[in-house]
Amino acid sequence: MRKSGFGFELLADTKFRELWGANFILSLGMVMLLLGCGWTMTSLTDNAVLVSMVQTMVSLPFFFFSIPAGLANDRWGSRPLLLSSQVWMLLLTGLLAAIAWFWDLTPWSILSVLFLIGTGLVVQQAAWKPFLHDMAPEGKLVAAISLNSLGNRVAQTAGPVMSSYLLGLAGIGTVFATRAVSHLLMIVAMLRVPRPAVTSVGETDAVASLREGWDIMRKSPQLYGPMIRCAFLMVPCAAILALLPLEAKENIQTDVLGYGGLLTILGIGTAAGVSLTPVLRRHIRINTLSAIAVVVFSLAVLGISRWNSMVLDGGFLLFFGFSWGVLSISHQYAVQVAAPPDKRGLMTSLYSLVLQGSMAVGSFVFGVIAERSLVSVSILIAGLVACCGLLAVFRYPIPDDSAVTSAA
Repeated sequence: MRKSGFGFELLADTKFRELWGANFILSLGMVMLLLGCGWTMTSLTDNAVLVSMVQTMVSLPFFFFSIPAGLANDRWGSRPLLLSSQVWMLLLTGLLAAIAWFWDLTPWSILSVLFLIGTGLVVQQAAWKPFLHDMAPEGKLVAAISLNSLGNRVAQTAGPVMSSYLLGLAGIGTVFATRAVSHLLMIVAMLRVPRPAVTSVGETDAVASLREGWDIMRKSPQLYGPMIRCAFLMVPCAAILALLPLEAKENIQTDVLGYGGLLTILGIGTAAGVSLTPVLRRHIRINTLSAIAVVVFSLAVLGISRWNSMVLDGGFLLFFGFSWGVLSISHQYAVQVAAPPDKRGLMTSLYSLVLQGSMAVGSFVFGVIAERSLVSVSILIAGLVACCGLLAVFRYPIPDDSAVTSAA
């Protein structure tokens, strides 16, 4: 098979194809879950803080469990952690479906279970990237990450339409049940794939390992620089994701299909950003590209705050998603290739802690601002915060000789 810049040649490998397909369906299910919960919350309450906490409760567990999950991955390996996380989230999404079908959903029942699901996501994310690293053929890590990221972005494109249609047709319980099925498929795929050959780091003291990992990170701008840049990206990004249900329902005055359409446009933008980054990189230096992406990202957020139009918001979300895709893929890969092999799980978890922690803080803070003023004012402030990300781009550049430049 001809070599592809997007990693499609890896799909010829049966075990990789099955895992990639299962992870794609899992990502699709997560997008459907978040859309369903976000829109249902707008029907259960008009409190902007509670609506924004859908994103907060999924991200908050990363504050508490990212580092322990990373240490557990480095000590016991990725496979058992991935399997246990899937079983845990299967039970929880099944519980949500049962509550929706047989009892009454409340804002706090949704938020409580989402926090527990977020705990499972911490373990899943701590284990998945190192597992993908181990499963990728030699010299194909860039292609594997690219293909994995592209699958996630395609899921963000298809998921909102599927979820909004299913929500309107069959109700939120069916959306939850669909997410549960995605966990079953991942469990089956994991059990069918042979255990990858990995190098064990042995029985190490957790505190000593954490201290050593922290020492490595604080001395390496290649590790902490992308994390700082990630924070400036994800805090305002969280504001858009958390407040978009209210923007759609109150400001644009559309229904669940319109909200799903906006998220679909966002997904198209992110998929395009991930796919076209290698092409853009051939003509533009990586930090110039990052600076342009931050400017576009910031202007898109400011545009969403200014106009309450389905067409204009859709256009802004397209550019928002494109720049988000360009920035996030470079941050992710930069951290992964700079991490020592025996600390990859820990460094991946620290990155996830920054990413999801920023989203938890951003969604809650901007939800509070929206509740005390207006949704548009909250998004405007988020746009101004995004503008500050330019300072991090120039302060913590990604070296042009890093493989991140071709990672998308």
